[in-house]
Amino acid sequence: MTKSSTIESILSIDNVRVKANHGWYESERKLGGMYVISVFIYKTLEANYDFNHLDKSINYEKVHQVILDTMAEEHMLIESACKTIWDRLKALHPDEIWEVNICKEDVPLKFVESTSFKIKG
Repeated sequence: MTKSSTIESILSIDNVRVKANHGWYESERKLGGMYVISVFIYKTLEANYDFNHLDKSINYEKVHQVILDTMAEEHMLIESACKTIWDRLKALHPDEIWEVNICKEDVPLKFVESTSFKIKG
């Protein structure tokens, strides 16, 4: 494949908002908090790629379920939850480049609205 005969695609699943029991402090895990997760899938395709086949694409439902299942588990840090989501998604389609971003809302820091962590690879 020559460079001129390829295109770069980015599929995103944006702003999946869930309540989860993550946090370094026991009180954070007990009360739970709101998290926003976004996933981006990067792929190089042939320029004449046919986008009309689900079996050749990423199934949004599977990605969504991985996010929900992982966020239902307790993690001490958002880094751990993010890496777990990334690992599970990468196993579904190892040849793709996956980017996972987790944003934790209402962190226990004065004047800080949210924190986030991102993994790509």
